[in-house]
Amino acid sequence: MGVASKAESGFSRQELLKFGSVYFFLALINLEIRLNLASFWFNGRLEYNHGELLAFRYFNNEQSRLLQFYIPEGFHRLFGLSIIHAYILQHFLFIFLALVCFHFYLKKWFGVKLAFAGVLFLSAVIPLSCFNELQESQPLLLLTFLLGLWAIRDHRPLWYVVVLTLGAINNETMLVLPAVYFLYNFKRFELKHLWRLSMVTLIGASPAYVIVGIIRYINWAKPHVVATVQWRNNLRGIWGQLRTSPLDYWDAKFFYIVFVFGAFWLFAFLCYGKKPLFLRRAALIIPPFILIHMMFGIISEVRLMMPLSFLIIPMAFFYLFPETQKPQTELEIQET
Repeated sequence: MGVASKAESGFSRQELLKFGSVYFFLALINLEIRLNLASFWFNGRLEYNHGELLAFRYFNNEQSRLLQFYIPEGFHRLFGLSIIHAYILQHFLFIFLALVCFHFYLKKWFGVKLAFAGVLFLSAVIPLSCFNELQESQPLLLLTFLLGLWAIRDHRPLWYVVVLTLGAINNETMLVLPAVYFLYNFKRFELKHLWRLSMVTLIGASPAYVIVGIIRYINWAKPHVVATVQWRNNLRGIWGQLRTSPLDYWDAKFFYIVFVFGAFWLFAFLCYGKKPLFLRRAALIIPPFILIHMMFGIISEVRLMMPLSFLIIPMAFFYLFPETQKPQTELEIQET
């Protein structure tokens, strides 16, 4: 499984058709798992929540994630689908597109075989993020987070701003991407360069931050489902499950943050200096990303970690398959 050639790293309809047909059924399997674990979809809770969201009577942060419920509402009105079927279409469509796009995203660095393997790994771990809840912004978040990383990596500033803005209306996790933009485009500790890069980063991020800020202001008085700060609860949960029998760790949901990528967490950072510049710089957001979610998220909900797939998986592959590593000078030239 050698390095992707110039021809291999491109897009072809034949490859899309061949591998897309596989990813279609992987997305379908993931949908099956999702629905089997989500009784709330079929007992009336989904329709009720959807109505509350449309009426702006629901809890934050869900109420502020507009595309999460407006896209299914659009499917409902355009195609005459039931609310349940509209949400099913949304979930399946965005997971499928995320798998397809991840394949071609990986081909920047790897050949077809490893791109395929990366998608298979992602598809295998997504089910761990499924449980009986109705927070349906994750499928679109996966797609937009991936496309945002892709746009930054390939120096597509307009696409980056568009994806960042649209993605942030769906889920505020997207707002971490300006940090990736800044880190990747940083070249030297020189005042003029830092000022210019900071201004470009701020201008590119401002549409997303302004829109999210307005939405949050409108919904400011909406209560939260759980406490905003979760640091103590997360530490208490981790400590409590550490004290249980290892034979019960399979059900230790506070450990899922480790289980979801397993050894890939370690492999991603081994031989760190030999990885492409983009991955090295973008990976700097991983520790604060985890820390922020430890403080303000419920860490047992491992779906919070899924956007990191698009960094952890290729980084781990560079360690597992060192023969795929291009000479460092070639990688640096490609990424400037």
